[in-house]
Amino acid sequence: MKHFYFTALLFFMALLVQYSASAQDSKASIVGLITDDAKNPIPGVAIVVRNESTGFTTSTSTGLKGEYIFNQLPLGGPYTINVSYTGFGTQKRTGFMLNLGDEQKVNIQLETATQTLNIVEITSSGVAASIPTLGASTSVSAKNIAKLPVNGRNFTSLIDLSPLSKGGSISGQLSTSTNFSIDGMTAKNPTFGGTASPGAPYSISIEAVREFKVVTNQYDVTYGRSGGGSITTATKSGTNELSGSAFTFARANWLSSPYDIRGNKRNNDFSTYQYGFSLGGPIVKDKAHFFVAYDHQKDARPLQIADIKSVDDEKRLSVTQATLNDFLSIARSKYGVANTPQFGSFDKKERTEAVFARVDWQLNAKNLLTVSNNFIFDRNNQSIGDNSAINLYEVYGTNRTKSNSTLATLRSVISPRLTNEAKLQYLTSSYESLVGGQLPNVNIPRAIVQQVPSVVDGKTVLTTIQLGGQRYSPEYFFSNVVQATNNLY
Repeated sequence: MKHFYFTALLFFMALLVQYSASAQDSKASIVGLITDDAKNPIPGVAIVVRNESTGFTTSTSTGLKGEYIFNQLPLGGPYTINVSYTGFGTQKRTGFMLNLGDEQKVNIQLETATQTLNIVEITSSGVAASIPTLGASTSVSAKNIAKLPVNGRNFTSLIDLSPLSKGGSISGQLSTSTNFSIDGMTAKNPTFGGTASPGAPYSISIEAVREFKVVTNQYDVTYGRSGGGSITTATKSGTNELSGSAFTFARANWLSSPYDIRGNKRNNDFSTYQYGFSLGGPIVKDKAHFFVAYDHQKDARPLQIADIKSVDDEKRLSVTQATLNDFLSIARSKYGVANTPQFGSFDKKERTEAVFARVDWQLNAKNLLTVSNNFIFDRNNQSIGDNSAINLYEVYGTNRTKSNSTLATLRSVISPRLTNEAKLQYLTSSYESLVGGQLPNVNIPRAIVQQVPSVVDGKTVLTTIQLGGQRYSPEYFFSNVVQATNNLY
């Protein structure tokens, strides 16, 4: 029996190694063959790769067939490959940039050493690395993200660059069937689907996104929870050079038309302000690096509730101002509705904060530790109405969304032929539908008055008016996700 269990364990590990070698993740790899002058494979050749921008260094040696592979390399570059073997000259390849899911193939032919030993240095031609995939996918690079206009600073709006995507729906499936991952771990809301921050303008600051890939079919099981497709995202990291960015966007109220769409004078704020920054650099050169990004967005626009200014408004709403006044008088005297305005044009404001931080630390020659945290907060006031034709202002509720994801990744070189990557994530998210400020925090009944009559342009018209609570708030959804993965390559 013990022999059976041992054999089964070895079989499982063999499958794991074989499977992980072809799986797509949030990093990249370099593979190739080392041969001699006669193009015969050379086993046991020492190979060292180094990311010149961060100092990250790892090494391996060729197998019996001269093959080598570096799995789960951090994205970026330029990478330098140094190859040396007794009796042969040293060779150096430089200038390799690694993007999400790349498999850079670098075959090197060593020359027999002469009396004068020179280092042969070859710079990469810039040819794109091959990217093996199991099915259709669309990559959106850092260059695409930087150049393309993104309304609202939500990187997921670029998902539609994939021909099989439409508004978050992939391959004709429901948008809730689309999986989202950041740095190889879940960023999907377990309750509603979509991102971990439903209702918020974005799930991560676009300043922190390095690149992402839309995988639309035949994805392997590492993507998981994907009925339609998968959006896998890689974040930025710091380098030895201190660098950063700052941005701002302002659509001030005075830049907007002073009139609403009906031609009436507008008295409510109509503006959007966005600002933020990113900063990355060394903590200890060639050892530890940091990257932080902050994104703030504030939006204001009018909320019109039975805002009657003309006969045309009365026809459109099927109610007169006199009827509204009578209704409100009864509601205040008998049902405790506040004396503040309930019909008209009101301020509707939303505020969003996004903070991302990441630290990469090469503990030693064999271990690289990465710790990141992504926090999102969004409050959208008076954003929840009900399905009655006219709802009093007190009916409107507020959405409050929060999410925080902490991720730790440890890449370890076990042997020249084995690399292990362990990930541990703790994700918390909340989606709260809060009642308006004029109602108690506990749920109260909603009162719907149907067939409220008015005489408009000589005709009797009917409408429905609602006061009190509503069907959508208060509601609270909280989720806590702990995810751990370990892959052996």
